[in-house]
Amino acid sequence: MINWKIIACFAIITVMTGACRKNETTPPIKDGNGQPAKPVKRPLGQVTGPAIAKTIGPAGGTLASADHRILLEVPPGTVQTNVQFSIQPVENTLEGSPGKAFRLLPEGVAFTRPVTIRYTPGAEELAGINPEVLFLAYQNKDGYHYLASNTSIDPATHQLSVQTKHFSDWSIVELFELEADTTQVLPGGKAQLQLMWHMGSLLTVDTTDQPIGDLIPYDGHLSKVKWSLASGKGKITPVGGKCSYEAPDEVPAVNPAFVSVSVPITLYDSKRTGLAMLTTPIFTVPDEYVMVSVDGQPLMNLPPNNGESSISMEVDKFYIWAELQQNNFLTILIPGGVTGTGSYPYGEDEKETYIEFVVPGDLDNSWLSYKYDCEDCDQVFSGGHVKITKNGNIGEYVEGEFSVDVWQMGHYAPPKKHLTGKFRVRRTI
Repeated sequence: MINWKIIACFAIITVMTGACRKNETTPPIKDGNGQPAKPVKRPLGQVTGPAIAKTIGPAGGTLASADHRILLEVPPGTVQTNVQFSIQPVENTLEGSPGKAFRLLPEGVAFTRPVTIRYTPGAEELAGINPEVLFLAYQNKDGYHYLASNTSIDPATHQLSVQTKHFSDWSIVELFELEADTTQVLPGGKAQLQLMWHMGSLLTVDTTDQPIGDLIPYDGHLSKVKWSLASGKGKITPVGGKCSYEAPDEVPAVNPAFVSVSVPITLYDSKRTGLAMLTTPIFTVPDEYVMVSVDGQPLMNLPPNNGESSISMEVDKFYIWAELQQNNFLTILIPGGVTGTGSYPYGEDEKETYIEFVVPGDLDNSWLSYKYDCEDCDQVFSGGHVKITKNGNIGEYVEGEFSVDVWQMGHYAPPKKHLTGKFRVRRTI
């Protein structure tokens, strides 16, 4: 199920303040329709990297992870003796979480004052997501995740923060997601959309931090869910937490269309409440297409100009070139060619993939699927792959998808963009 979403806005008002508190039990909590929430026990994450440790005493101090993604601020008087604090990256076992997970220690030590946890999401975590809908979440020793409802956000830096008197495994979570069975339809075709959530208990005031369950269809206050066609052409037919989108009969000049849904949020003892609006793009695609998401922003190939296609392809050495919206260009190259379906990692060998993304500009406008971190460093290739899902004969389609990090050419330790995409091109030779 494709989940390509852009969260457009989130209204926030401050209602209460206070430290987040830990729920050690998992009683059945009821949502707005009286249905019991179902907390899910998940395995604790395995360690994925070395710990960063520091001894902090009564005077207080700070400690940051190696990547500076998470920061601890220990105020004076939090501990009465010298205590070793540590941050260690671990596997994130909270499915659907867009972020990393960290194990904060010591666990089980009673702090006399709350410690502030600050989490700054990276670009890959924010791709397609408005950070204002993100909250910090923690997993207790029994394996249950909870949403830290008192999470606040800095609108300028997108940094999430919360105060707590306990340590455990921490990550981030989205309150809602908007899923579509497809994000590309032929003219006159349909896409089915569904509002989803983890939180069967978001609308209750029974507890402070809500247990996080499976990602399920939203079943809260359905009468208050509002769907709209935010922009573009087409027609929508909403029914509660579901909506059907029907594309226009021809590929429109404005593409994609954006379907939006608004849903109310009420969290007990939270600094954020109000109305969340989630939006997903739906492309009306021609016979052939190349679609790319650049750090969450969707782009599509230009329509034919005077009969000339904006897409070129070769199969001897697998090659796709596309002219995209906003004067961007994409090249995918597998030098050894493709003989069937399969996945091709990024690298230099014949059966590996090279991607170049070109943005408007005079200098350093090429972004490549490899980088050099220093003048004498070895070449570093992106993770991910190009996956060929269909390799038709002449006259049939070649289809596939890809995920790649690309770095700006001409720099050591260069800036990065994250690309995902799909393509369908008719084979002519």
